[in-house]
Amino acid sequence: MNIDKCNKTNLCSSRLLYIVLMSMLFCINLRASGIMYNDSTKRNDWTVLALYQHGSVLQSNAFLKGENIHHKPIRSFHSFSLEFLWQKTGKELWEQLYNYPRYGIGIYNARFIGTSELGSPVVLYGILEIPVVRWGKLSLKPYVAAGFAFNWESFGEDRFNIVMGAEESFFCDGGISLEYNLNPELLLAVGGCFTHFSNGALKAPNDGVNLIGPKISLGYNFNNDKAPYFHQQVPVFQKKSEFFISFFSGWKDKIYKGPDTILVTKNRSVIYSIYGLSLAFNRQISYKSKFGIGIMAGYYGAANSSIRVVNDKLVDNNASLREGFELSIFPSYELVIDRLSMLFQPAFYLHRSNYPNRAPGNYQRIGLKYNVVKDLYLGILLHASRFNTSDYIELTAGYRFRL
Repeated sequence: MNIDKCNKTNLCSSRLLYIVLMSMLFCINLRASGIMYNDSTKRNDWTVLALYQHGSVLQSNAFLKGENIHHKPIRSFHSFSLEFLWQKTGKELWEQLYNYPRYGIGIYNARFIGTSELGSPVVLYGILEIPVVRWGKLSLKPYVAAGFAFNWESFGEDRFNIVMGAEESFFCDGGISLEYNLNPELLLAVGGCFTHFSNGALKAPNDGVNLIGPKISLGYNFNNDKAPYFHQQVPVFQKKSEFFISFFSGWKDKIYKGPDTILVTKNRSVIYSIYGLSLAFNRQISYKSKFGIGIMAGYYGAANSSIRVVNDKLVDNNASLREGFELSIFPSYELVIDRLSMLFQPAFYLHRSNYPNRAPGNYQRIGLKYNVVKDLYLGILLHASRFNTSDYIELTAGYRFRL
C-alpha cells in the first residue's frame, strides 16, 4: 500500500468530516443569534442535513472482485455528506404539483474500506426530493441527485484499475428516505440509496463503481414548521404541441491495445469526434409529461476506427463522413419540473456502416435539459447501450418552436 496515498485519503475524509460538523454548529449558532428568521414575512426555508452511510460495493467488474494490486475484493464503503436544502412552499404552481419538494446542493466523500487503491472520491452535487406521502410529522421522500466527483485513483496511475479512466467522474444517486420531525427545528431520517460513479466513457476504461446501502441523517430546519404551504386552484391543462431542433457533440476515448508494451504501460489513448443534429415533435399532455418522436443524424468518428504507432506516437484513423454517418429514430418521454426536464429516449438505428464490434442496433439516451431562456435550452445526455454500458456523453443546445 502506498503510504502517501493512504495519508492523502485519510486527510481528505477528516477534512470533510470537520467541515460537516463545523457547518452544523455554524448554522445552529446563526439560528440562536437571531440572524435567521421564522416569521412568514422573512422566512428562510432552509434545512441543513448531515448524512452517514455504510454499505456494499457491487461486484460488477474484475477489479472490484480482486484483480487489483492487493488481490483482494473491494466489498464495502462508508461516506459522509452535507446538504443545504431549500423547502418550496407552493408560491409557484409546479411546487404544489410536486407536493412541495426540497432541492439544494451537497458535498459527499466516500472511503472504500480496506484499500486506498480507488482513492477517496469527493462529490459536489445537486439534489431534488419529492415527498409522496406525509403522515403528520412523518414523510416519505424519494430523491435523485447528480454531480461531479474528483479525487479518484485512476487507470493512468494503476494499470489494474479498469473502474476509472480519469481522476474525475460523474455521480448519480437515487433513493428514498423516511423523515421524522423531532421538533420544529430538528429532524431525523433513515433510508437507502443506489449510487453510480462513471465518467460516461469520456476517458477509457470506464467500468464504473456501483454502491448500495442504508443511510441515516440528522437535520436542522431554519423555517418555521407551523408556517403554511400555499395552495391554489389548479387550472385545467391545455394540451399543446412543440417542435424541437438541437445540435449535439461529444467524443469517444479509446485505449491503444497494440503490441507495444511501453505504450500500453503508459495507458495512452486517442479521442474521436462525435456530432450531429436532432429533430423532434412533442405533445405535452399534462403539467408533468411530454411524449414525442424524433429523428437524429450524426457523425460517429470511432466507426471502423484503428490506431497505429508512428515514431512512438499514436496516430488515429478517424472514420470518413460516409463511414461515420448514422441515422436513427427515437420515441421520447419528458418529465417536466418547472424549467428542468428529465429525458428518456430509447432509439433505433435506421442506417450506419457495417464494421466489426459495433454496438447493438438500439441504444438509450438519458439525461437532463434546462430552459435557459423562454425557448432556448441546454442539455447533457448519456448515450448508452444494453441499458448498462456508457458509450459517450452528448452535450446539446436546442430551440423550441411552439405549434
